[in-house]
Amino acid sequence: EMPITVPNNTDPNTPDRADGTGNQNVPSAGRTLQMNWKRGRLYDRTLTLSLYATCLEVGVATVVDVQGRAKNKWRPIPLATVDLQKRCAKYLRIGSESFMQSAEALYNDGLISYPRTETEIFRPEFDHMALITTLQNIDGVIGRYANMLLNAPNKFQTPRAGKNDDQAHPPITPCRAVNPETITDQK
Repeated sequence: EMPITVPNNTDPNTPDRADGTGNQNVPSAGRTLQMNWKRGRLYDRTLTLSLYATCLEVGVATVVDVQGRAKNKWRPIPLATVDLQKRCAKYLRIGSESFMQSAEALYNDGLISYPRTETEIFRPEFDHMALITTLQNIDGVIGRYANMLLNAPNKFQTPRAGKNDDQAHPPITPCRAVNPETITDQK
């Protein structure tokens, strides 16, 4: 619903309808028009601007209430093997076997933690800030993002805990900072 108050008509020579035609679909001057949309909400910018332009043609209108609700963006769950495989397949078009070979090569070089884990919970003693501090020294997007996490007030929040914990290894995470451009295509 979008209540709009149509102003009083100040010209005595026009009919008492806000559009000057006596059209029954337009409320009398000074009354409130309740606008209900079949779609429920307006997400279409073009349609919204068209409705706004229509309101401007009528004259002066006041929107007295707009209702909406905030959307929550959940903190991520730490990466386990299966979830990382799914993401590599979906976003990078990398097969499962190829992904595991690359992940193990990165693990052997000390760049990521053990890649064969189902743990989705960081231990309380895990030092996220130390890891982020090392990442800020990388040029480009990674370094800028790490700086933003470290310097913006209340920007960094620990990842939320998942359901699985194999009690053997931490979730898959970087172990040290390295410029991604220095990693060969084989990894």
